[in-house]
Amino acid sequence: MMSQEQSQPVYTEQQVQQFAAEWQNQQPSIERLAAMEKDLALLIEVLSANSDLTAQPSAFEPQNDVIYHQSEQIQSQQSSSIDSLETIIAANKAAEAGVQLGLYLTPKKVRHQVLNLKRDYPAVLNDLDFRFKTREQKGVTLYGLRAGPFANYTQATAFCEIAKRMGQTCVTAPFIGEML
Repeated sequence: MMSQEQSQPVYTEQQVQQFAAEWQNQQPSIERLAAMEKDLALLIEVLSANSDLTAQPSAFEPQNDVIYHQSEQIQSQQSSSIDSLETIIAANKAAEAGVQLGLYLTPKKVRHQVLNLKRDYPAVLNDLDFRFKTREQKGVTLYGLRAGPFANYTQATAFCEIAKRMGQTCVTAPFIGEML
């Protein structure tokens, strides 16, 4: 014996007709979105290539306590910020050409990424050295993965074009930072 619930259809014929009418009304919008899909994918690729942060946002990172320790400076004043900025610019100009392959939240993640890259692309990356450059961005310490040195920025740019085709974020940058 069948219960009443099993014998009744889930949707009535009128409801099915309403769904079909809504589908027909929405069909032009769906087609327009499908046509825009390739453009949106290209836009996402361009934005990703221009993005500085390739690691997960801090909201998705495990919560670790980080303690920073600095010794106190005895000097009454350090060099002015203008002098230090000029020093940084001069150092960048004097540095060898390199590329930055992303920003990460910890040095450990930088090292892990180097291992992944060397494993995935050994022929391309075997002759390169790796460094990481620490920088502050909106109160967060980020570690930029640098690869190099290249003979010039033209070679670094060519390397970045190849890296981008392989799905890797890449921008030209001075080959500076701490050795890995």
